[in-house]
Amino acid sequence: MIRLGVVASAAVLAGAGAVWAGETDCGEARLVWADVKDSGSATAIENFAQIYADCPIYSQLARDLLVGLTGEAPAPAKADAPRESQRRLRVSDLRPRPELDPDAPPQDPDYSDGEYECLMAAAAPGQSPYVDGVKWADMDAQNAMAICADLLLNDQGVDAEVVAAFGRALMKGGKLEMALEFSELAAMEGSGLAMNTLATLYGDGEIVPEDVETAFAWYMAAAETGLPMGMHNVAHGYENGKGVARDIDRALYYYERAAFFGYEQSLLRLGTFYREGTHVTRDMQRAVDYLKMAARNGSTDAAARLGYIYETGENGYSKDIEQALYYYFQAARQDNVVALHNLGALTYHGRDGVPQDTEAAFVFWGRAAKLGDMKSQRKFGRLLYEIGEVEEALRFLRLAAGQGDDEAQELIRQIEGG
Repeated sequence: MIRLGVVASAAVLAGAGAVWAGETDCGEARLVWADVKDSGSATAIENFAQIYADCPIYSQLARDLLVGLTGEAPAPAKADAPRESQRRLRVSDLRPRPELDPDAPPQDPDYSDGEYECLMAAAAPGQSPYVDGVKWADMDAQNAMAICADLLLNDQGVDAEVVAAFGRALMKGGKLEMALEFSELAAMEGSGLAMNTLATLYGDGEIVPEDVETAFAWYMAAAETGLPMGMHNVAHGYENGKGVARDIDRALYYYERAAFFGYEQSLLRLGTFYREGTHVTRDMQRAVDYLKMAARNGSTDAAARLGYIYETGENGYSKDIEQALYYYFQAARQDNVVALHNLGALTYHGRDGVPQDTEAAFVFWGRAAKLGDMKSQRKFGRLLYEIGEVEEALRFLRLAAGQGDDEAQELIRQIEGG
């Protein structure tokens, strides 16, 4: 099992092919920090932060530790004259991956309690078979950064996947420079998640110059480690010709590889392809199969689409209102606005065997309206007007009109002119 000494290993810097260029030796900072952080001396920590101000990881760690000791951070060091851009880690710098013995028994990672805590807070879905991971939208970045930073400050040897999870939390928390540094460290030790994070940073172009070809290369490197997220992102690149020549066959191959590992977004994408006949021949049964797998893995969009297919008998598929309600409610419980809107329509009109229930429609449309769904805002506004809540009705109708709903605009004119 590869382990990464985040604080005490100068070998990582050497192996990275001079990731940090310039006069300041961050490999030296790495070594010195191991002693400084345990000294308990505010003076030593403040001096360290000033001396190694050009090493963003360690200067920031020092500043954070000093705040904990004294309640005050050292003043930022004066900026030196501009230097040439640092050379960043490249895919070509990575060491070849070792050949795995197919007959060797699998090696379970020997994670510490602290490492598990960090992974539970910040790992990506599909990153490890031992941790479920947390979706990007669901991650509490501040909490994850605090948990992982505490581990890194106190543990000399941390698994590369844990460091990669920290890098992901840093990116979610907007600490892009530190996210870049930690992700490079973990990528050198073979973490697919870290490679995927680097790809995202190059694709966004906020902390490094935007470079879609480099981004795609990192996504491909991540995919080659077996990371389903990396496979999905490679597929997206091939589908859209982003960073690589457009190739639908390759896109489908990588979507299917990611789907094999249960990656939710790839399952949803393939279900959509077969439902719409995009890139493939329309096949509603295959569409439903993929969407069901995506829904089982937590995709509310897949559940809402299944609800619609079963409600309407889309493209000749068998109608089944019980299945429609099952999937709509699965999605609605997670605040999926399409499911909430459609449940509102079913209950308001009382169709397909669903009892008419205006109060239920009021609840469903009201929730979707508050979540920003344009159609629900208009319909909820109309219901509010019917029960005499004119000001609230106008508020939601204006929200819908602001999103381009002409019917809502007409209702506003009728109410205000009436």
